[in-house]
Amino acid sequence: MKKIFCFNNGGSDAWYTAMAMAEDGTCIATHVCSHESFMKHDLGITSDWKYNLYNKHYGEGNWELEWVCNPKMHKGLKLAYKRNQEMWAKEGK
Repeated sequence: MKKIFCFNNGGSDAWYTAMAMAEDGTCIATHVCSHESFMKHDLGITSDWKYNLYNKHYGEGNWELEWVCNPKMHKGLKLAYKRNQEMWAKEGK
């Protein structure tokens, strides 16, 4: 089962960015939220929002979402972010 890490990627009052990053480093989904309390719903942890994007990336039933409370300290997300940066460097972006 592949992991998709969901987390608050920062922002300011009423403009917080919710992000879903696959374990392979792909940023699959984002959503602007007015408050962190809406993020779990908006990224599909407590709803089926964004499932079409997750299914497109990993195939239906091949993934699971994980809410990350502390993105800077989460080992799995840190590895995914490292892979993300490597992809961008390889593509010259």
